[in-house]
Amino acid sequence: MNTKIILVNPEKCSKCFDCITACEKVHGISRIKKIENIPIFCMQCEKAPCMEICPVDAIYLEEGIPIVNKEKCIGCAMCVIACPIGAIFVKDGVAHKCTLCLDAKEKIFPACVEACKDKAIMLVTEDEIEKIKEENLLKIIRVLKSKGCD
Repeated sequence: MNTKIILVNPEKCSKCFDCITACEKVHGISRIKKIENIPIFCMQCEKAPCMEICPVDAIYLEEGIPIVNKEKCIGCAMCVIACPIGAIFVKDGVAHKCTLCLDAKEKIFPACVEACKDKAIMLVTEDEIEKIKEENLLKIIRVLKSKGCD
């Protein structure tokens, strides 16, 4: 499966947090976490630890995206502990996480991506991430060679 995820380029991010405002507008609460003033998004893990650990099976996959069933969630925060990047949180007794706006009342492109005027937030596939990694590695190699490193 080639799930899409949200990727942030911290070098492009101006820390305006329009992404957080857009998320809050769509969902009533921002599902985006901030760490060191950089927005952090759920990585939509294929074998999501949050889903695996949930004692009441309140987290399920829909179109490859882990979704929280708010009626089943008991707010125990086991998913919070299990998340490797800290992208899930409990508020008002219910777990919240990014769903790429899949569960928005009106199916929309992720609001945060659309709101980012800096184009620092991208919706990408795993294949696209690999391409970005390769491009970045080539840039690093060119810089090292220009500095006399072989």
